[in-house]
Amino acid sequence: MTNRTSSVPSGGRFRAPGRGGRGRQPGGLGAGPGGFCVCPQCQTKVAHPRGVPCYNLKCPKCGAPMTRAS
Repeated sequence: MTNRTSSVPSGGRFRAPGRGGRGRQPGGLGAGPGGFCVCPQCQTKVAHPRGVPCYNLKCPKCGAPMTRAS
């Protein structure tokens, strides 16, 4: 009996060239730590706090949920 090595990767699945490296979520990379959050109702801008999504913030003037400024 000989000891052969397989040409198939150890996971048992063949990976086509050019199809890897980004993880499971397609597209939608985060906007980064800087920038501003904007109120969609009254247009108030506040600095985007690191680690907190804008949609978790309330507008300091009217209380509406903020959105990320592009």
